[in-house]
Amino acid sequence: MSPPSAPQRVCRPPRALDDDALSEIFLRLPPEDPKSLVRASAVCATWRRVILSDDGAFDRLYRAFHGAPPMLGFLQNTTLHARGRTYLVSNFVSTATFRPPACHERRRWRALDSRHGLALFHTPDRAEDFVVCDLLTYDRWRIKASQECSHIISHDANSSATTTWNAAVLCAKDRCDHLCCHGGPFLVALVGFDEGQGTTFASVYSSQTRKWSRTISILEPEGIDTAGHIAVAGDKAYFQCKHTVSIVEYNMGEQQLSVIDPRFDEEDRDLSYPLLMGVEDDGMLLMATVSRPPRLYLWSMEVVSPSRAGDLSRCRVIELQPLLPPRALFAMSIVGFAEGVGVIFLSTEAGLYTVELSSGRSKKVQGVVSSSLGKVMPYMSFYIRAWGRSPTSE
Repeated sequence: MSPPSAPQRVCRPPRALDDDALSEIFLRLPPEDPKSLVRASAVCATWRRVILSDDGAFDRLYRAFHGAPPMLGFLQNTTLHARGRTYLVSNFVSTATFRPPACHERRRWRALDSRHGLALFHTPDRAEDFVVCDLLTYDRWRIKASQECSHIISHDANSSATTTWNAAVLCAKDRCDHLCCHGGPFLVALVGFDEGQGTTFASVYSSQTRKWSRTISILEPEGIDTAGHIAVAGDKAYFQCKHTVSIVEYNMGEQQLSVIDPRFDEEDRDLSYPLLMGVEDDGMLLMATVSRPPRLYLWSMEVVSPSRAGDLSRCRVIELQPLLPPRALFAMSIVGFAEGVGVIFLSTEAGLYTVELSSGRSKKVQGVVSSSLGKVMPYMSFYIRAWGRSPTSE
């Protein structure tokens, strides 16, 4: 008589995770790798429902969990030579695993600024003077300069120009945390300098009123750096002056202009004058420079009042030789800063590199550019859902 057979074990499939557990897992996917969320949402209907919920609950949780928006790429201006003519070209270079829908090259467009998920372009060959573009949704707003502002920017195309200017774009949503500014109101701040009159001008455009404010001016013989970086803190915009360490402060709320002259410690006077980079997480202005031997010097500055010069406080010195290859240590210049994630862009003979200020890690993000590379404008935004539509030709 054969022994009784052992009872068969029934293998049951593991219990499916509920929506809350799935959400906790998806929250930990890195925002700088948005393709991970795209792939996860395509696995099954359940995962897609959690990630792309109609009420946007996961979007809000994801942004709150990670804080500062990730850097998806950067805008830059280069020159293009074709058929005996030279064109200014603005383009978007992706640093993430998923390219926003509006990444095409724009001839005769000059990228001016990028902030709060928006990009600002100067378009002198079109009917309008400026275009503000959301690179994710591909929403665009065309802006015509006021008569006074047109006078400021029109000289720039003339070889005998005596006017220098720059402009910034920023979110105007009330009490916004700038984690998701898509579709909200915005401002465009324009600051210029007229050498003939020795005056600095400023005006601000509101997308809500679709009008420019009255132009204000002060007698200040400081030119505006047309390729300088711009910092925004609250309703104040800061513009780098030309060939000097001075900074113009434009208080858009109070409609006031002033010039700030940062003060150096004695030990820093032999260094190259620092450039305005942006705003740190604590609201302090960040300034930086590079020197030989290859070191990155960083300063913080608190603006107490328009009439009081700011004291520069050296916060860090980073040795670049251990971080970059030998060829990248020559012809080095700082060309950009990504706020919120603390990343500095360095243009070198070997290409464009980023250096994380917190970890010191470096990364090559672009090869050698044939034409001179000026300002790099990082594009920061969460890419959670497929917002965009197919871009049309400009």
